[in-house]
Amino acid sequence: MSNAKLLAVNLERFKSFKEPTRVDFSPLTIILGRNNSGKSTLIQSLLLLKQTLADPRPDVTLKLEGLIDAFSLRELTFGWPAEAVTVEGPEITVEWESTADVQTALEQLSWPDFPNLAKHSGVTWLKEPLQWKVLRTAMTLRMAELEGETHIAEIRLRSLDETAPTEVRITHTEKRWSCQWNGHSADKIGVELDHFIPYLRIDRSDVGPRDRQRAWHNAYMILFAQPLEALKKLLSELHYLGSSRQPPPSMFKAATTAPNEIGVSGELAAQLLHRRQRDIVHFLPPLQLSEGSPVLPETVLARPLVDAVNAVMSALTVTVPVRVEVIREIGFRLMFGEASLAHVGRGLGYLLPIVELGLFADPIRFSGSTDDMTLDTYNEQCGAFTHIALEEPEAHLHPKVASRLAHWLVSLALANRRLIVETHSDHLVRRLRGLAARAGRNSPLETWLLENVVVLTVEQNEEGRSMVTTSRLTAEGGVAESWPADFMDEATDEESAIYYAKLDKAEAATHAAGPVEFDETPEPETDEAP
Repeated sequence: MSNAKLLAVNLERFKSFKEPTRVDFSPLTIILGRNNSGKSTLIQSLLLLKQTLADPRPDVTLKLEGLIDAFSLRELTFGWPAEAVTVEGPEITVEWESTADVQTALEQLSWPDFPNLAKHSGVTWLKEPLQWKVLRTAMTLRMAELEGETHIAEIRLRSLDETAPTEVRITHTEKRWSCQWNGHSADKIGVELDHFIPYLRIDRSDVGPRDRQRAWHNAYMILFAQPLEALKKLLSELHYLGSSRQPPPSMFKAATTAPNEIGVSGELAAQLLHRRQRDIVHFLPPLQLSEGSPVLPETVLARPLVDAVNAVMSALTVTVPVRVEVIREIGFRLMFGEASLAHVGRGLGYLLPIVELGLFADPIRFSGSTDDMTLDTYNEQCGAFTHIALEEPEAHLHPKVASRLAHWLVSLALANRRLIVETHSDHLVRRLRGLAARAGRNSPLETWLLENVVVLTVEQNEEGRSMVTTSRLTAEGGVAESWPADFMDEATDEESAIYYAKLDKAEAATHAAGPVEFDETPEPETDEAP
């Protein structure tokens, strides 16, 4: 049981982020900013790690080809430094939380001496056995280019337990990895890497049961081994949907096996829907408005994928249902009413993968459970969070649909999905503000929105350095900090300009027509009420 969730990233010398910049994530994280401010860089730092883990060769510690494509590490380093024998590269720190099965780890270690383990490791809670422990962990990757080749120069693992902070430092020296435990050399502990994930080994025949290095290794297996596996799974399964879409064909070739993702451009959404259309997914319906007030759904629905897609699309004001039309021995078409996906306009082609991805990110998708359940029961059954990164989900959407998209994002975040959304849509953000303002004072929805929606504003100074400001919604529909320049104020400023321009034109027309004469004939008297 890991329940792993991403808490934060810290970037240094990565693209436009020069100084160490920490970004905390929430269930729903919104990223705003001007073009070329560095918004996408926050997501790209995670995609770089994701594509590295996807490489079949475990000796590849950092892969620069894929979603993040660069000719060299210097291209991803702030200032694009000149070529040299050794070039200091970016530093990326990932912080996450997971639940470790301490009992299982202790069994694998043949139940070590607890007082000795706590004494040498410095972890006081290891004095006695536990069943489960929620662990907060940070991993820092310091990158470098050596003679033109990309390398991981150092890995730092930190247990963020406030009562007993622990650091394991792994460095590459003389063509081998060496290890330190809280600053002390651990020369009897060997290190192997699976990409950038470290595995520590020790020859137990060479160290006694009360040796401090054996205690360090045992503590590593409890503090870091399971969290690292949780992080590896989290990053590998990070769902990412970019802002571009491929024009859909009139007819699709059926996939021989069901895809396990939507595709970075939504290119696999049709095949996934075709192959999995009757399989069950679980979702919280998008928030609805009742007499102007948002209503928090209480039931997680279990529906076949195609029915779930249509239910969500309808809530987003797309009332024409989608269906799969199979053409035997040729393929299939996605039909909206009597029109194929290729002929219904770009908006639906952009919206469908967003809706489908939210459903596919169900942690217990296709599990066979066909019963609706309460949100609390669903969250208990999940035992995991899924992570989704979206870039400009509002592209080609009608303003009303873009506003309703906020309802869908909130419902997803309520139901064990954690979202990072880069957007330029003031319609989407205004609706999030509106939901907070319309929610009842101290209601569960208001409390959730204020605590779990974070707005990151990314701005770049004159030197090309990106900076991040973190804001939260207020109960009145505002934000705790300022908005990025030229974002939420743009529509208001334009309306104000239109209003005053209209007054100026009316005044000019009045002067052109000459003085106005008033009819001073008295009104006839009447007994009727005004």
